[in-house]
Amino acid sequence: MAAPATETAPKPLIDQVERLTELLRDPYAVGYPKATLFKMLSPQKGEQVALTVFTVEGFGGGNNHTQYFAMFSYETDEDGKRPHYTLMDVIPIGGKGWRGVTSLAAKLVRDPKTHTAEITIPALEVGPDDAPNFPSKRTTIKLVLKNGRLAEVGKP
Repeated sequence: MAAPATETAPKPLIDQVERLTELLRDPYAVGYPKATLFKMLSPQKGEQVALTVFTVEGFGGGNNHTQYFAMFSYETDEDGKRPHYTLMDVIPIGGKGWRGVTSLAAKLVRDPKTHTAEITIPALEVGPDDAPNFPSKRTTIKLVLKNGRLAEVGKP
């Protein structure tokens, strides 16, 4: 289940996603760059983060895929050049027979006291009458970034 990205990710971020794909795949799986989604947000003054959803497909040589959500901090050097995206964390959020994200309409709220970030992402999950690659039930993925780690909240 793939959707074209609405924003084009900058080359340094694409490079980071490619590195993550290499780390997360098995010997058979490959990335599916056309399905990569990207969104820049500024949750607090002076802070920029890049959110991505990317797909790795073909695990075990099969016809399956997993979608991952990755969050990066964004910085430049003193001259405002040489952009760099530092991985904050990555977590699986979808895949065949489970759920899928078709657009990155994510919202991020950071608690200024605890620095915990709450991220919500609209998605579709596979219902009882759905084919594995065609989820139809609307849902919202709720993630928190606390102490440098992403976790899904509200999971059954």
